[in-house]
Amino acid sequence: MIAIVVPRLHREATVTTPSDALPLTPLSMAILLALADRDRHGYALMKEIERQTDGALKPGTGSLYAALQRLMDDGLIDESPELPAPEHDQRRRYYRITAAGRDLVLAEARRMMRVLDVARDKRLAPQLAPARGRGS
Repeated sequence: MIAIVVPRLHREATVTTPSDALPLTPLSMAILLALADRDRHGYALMKEIERQTDGALKPGTGSLYAALQRLMDDGLIDESPELPAPEHDQRRRYYRITAAGRDLVLAEARRMMRVLDVARDKRLAPQLAPARGRGS
């Protein structure tokens, strides 16, 4: 059993499985997805989030760094111990996803797939194709 702070609730909660911390905020999900393939610094995270959401989510520096701090406090990301290459700004802090962060983003992706399945079943989103490897 792990005790983490669930930012949306502004209180401590006991989390026994990743799904206990769901749903994630759109910004938290976007940050975890952006860190899934490589470590990134704040500005690179902002650009990747804008890219992966086709510009629908454009976090400002204040909201981004507040979310990064919450994710670090929750043990979902941490600061990368690897220093940036010499040609990059050595003052930048790089972040990486933790194993708990990977588990949580996977649980959230599964939750989102179930929501889409319900929308298809209710014929609210008939144009959405079923997930790969799954039938309707």
